[in-house]
Amino acid sequence: MSKMKIADFYYGAVLSMLFNSHIKPALVEGDDDRQIYDLTTNTGECRFFIKYRADKENRKTEDYSSWVFNLTNSDKQEILSYIDNGYNLVLALVCGVAGLSDSEIAVIDKDQIKELLALGKSSITISIKKGEHAFRISVGGGRENAMKIKTNRFEELF
Repeated sequence: MSKMKIADFYYGAVLSMLFNSHIKPALVEGDDDRQIYDLTTNTGECRFFIKYRADKENRKTEDYSSWVFNLTNSDKQEILSYIDNGYNLVLALVCGVAGLSDSEIAVIDKDQIKELLALGKSSITISIKKGEHAFRISVGGGRENAMKIKTNRFEELF
């Protein structure tokens, strides 16, 4: 019997959503920190870069959740290389919660990725408030000055 790793659940969740949309993925490379897939869809091709956090940050309020995704120098160089080489790059951030079933996926397009990398940060902090239909990624200056990412981006991008 093969022992599964926690990462398998998070990467598998993204793939399940993709398969349900009739998308054909091919694994390019991966490890416990990230996985990269090439996707062919009815609307074209893209390279999908996936990272996950197994649980949200501890917060004092129940109606607010946030996750911090570390970006190594290697991650940033690899992402920039894909963009420079003309890939239609999409970054998927799997925002996990205990029990897995209420986990969510934030999907960030190439222009937003470039904007985030230009900030020079070594991490991406993403949050969502209960009842909102968009994630917010901190770009400096509080929630009002945050990059908004719709929670239903799969339908929009694929």
